[in-house]
Amino acid sequence: MSKIGNYRLILTVSMLLLSLVAVQSKNRVKETTTLEALVQVAAEDDQQVRMKPGVYALDEYLTEERLAHLLTQLPPQTKEQRRPPRWFLRFSGSNNTFDFTGVTIEINTELYSKLPYGYMRCVFIDGDGNTIKGLTVKNTGPEDKGSNGNIFTVFGNNTLIQDVKLYVRGSSYGYGDLFGKGGPVLTHLQKQSGIMVGQNNTLKRCKVFSQAFGHCFYIQTHGHDTRDILLEDCYAEGATRSTNDMLAERGGIAEKLNYRSVYQNRDGRYIITPGYTKSLSEDGFRTYGGVGKVTLINCTAENTRAGFEIGGTNDAENRTVLQGCQAIGAERAFLLGSNVQVRDCRGDIQYGPLLYLRENTVGADVELELIPGMPKSMVHTIATIAGKNHRVRLYTNAPKVPMPALPVMLGFGMPAHAEMSSPILPMETENVVLINELEHMVVIKSNEANNTEVQSPAPILQNSETQKIGGRGKW
Repeated sequence: MSKIGNYRLILTVSMLLLSLVAVQSKNRVKETTTLEALVQVAAEDDQQVRMKPGVYALDEYLTEERLAHLLTQLPPQTKEQRRPPRWFLRFSGSNNTFDFTGVTIEINTELYSKLPYGYMRCVFIDGDGNTIKGLTVKNTGPEDKGSNGNIFTVFGNNTLIQDVKLYVRGSSYGYGDLFGKGGPVLTHLQKQSGIMVGQNNTLKRCKVFSQAFGHCFYIQTHGHDTRDILLEDCYAEGATRSTNDMLAERGGIAEKLNYRSVYQNRDGRYIITPGYTKSLSEDGFRTYGGVGKVTLINCTAENTRAGFEIGGTNDAENRTVLQGCQAIGAERAFLLGSNVQVRDCRGDIQYGPLLYLRENTVGADVELELIPGMPKSMVHTIATIAGKNHRVRLYTNAPKVPMPALPVMLGFGMPAHAEMSSPILPMETENVVLINELEHMVVIKSNEANNTEVQSPAPILQNSETQKIGGRGKW
């Protein structure tokens, strides 16, 4: 072989060896044993990282020196970004896999006050192409301190989050949204939410256990793309409390506010109304208007305000799809907007309706199974249906199990703010197909419902028929 041939052979072998070393280096697992080391590797790229199992307290890591350094990294408040992100742990690197199996990170709620005003995102993933699995995050510290933000934000593109658990505490807790949530408010709630999800990301087998007023899982644009999002086998859990219990309370916030509420009840009073049950959190799964393609598969919400509140927009290019989801013990199981498709989903009516299909919406295609059983507190309806160009099928797979004879209300909007103690009023409805397979649930149709098709084994009544006594005779 010539000298040139030998040179080429040596060069080729060397390049192969260098490539092999690069691959081995990329696949080598980095072991981390401290939060300090985690912060460092979370800013780098192309790594396999495994953290030693154990409990890591954030307040022990954030010394005054480290906190001062963190403050220099936070973006400033501007006119364009009035609530810039604030984080404790940031994953800004890309194409990493983090194995947190057996790892718990504790976030003391006292830490929130140490960061400046902004949108708190305690664990902030904004790098691309990352996988994070097995992490548990738990709030410690005072139960009445929230951040008005969330524990976990996923904004990086093409991110996989799996088997992550959050145990959320904080906020003015114990009354749900009775004192307001956006405006007006009777007291400062210090909301504390769970997981916020951005573009092209997948969450699998993630769980949020909330003891705070805030959403468990939510998808909101907030200056970021929200398209091609998948949540699969995820679980949201809140807690409930009866309004009777709130009214019997002495020494708490309710008594200090003279048991008032921001919601007007059916008597015209702005007061906590007995006989109902409130979720103490916000929604299990929430999407806001303006989001892109979102799919939820086999997700479950229990004891949340809405199990699934899906705010699809009228001009959405893609439908939000719910497949195999269920809502148990919610104030309202499914609160749906435009361009939503629901299949093989189910919910109960322990504390509220199965469905609100809200007013001024279009193009929903909904099939919902009613889980049989009697309500445990005041419930007024199985469903209210408003909007245009919808198809709704309501059914049960256990027709022989006793259930209350509550109406399905066509041409009615949800009560104001979806508060059950507020009146249910007629609302413009057009071109709706309703297939009611619930044998004992009459359909009440308002005069606002036009060009509708109703299939029902139970009677179909005009609203005016239910507001007068028919027949003749004298008392």
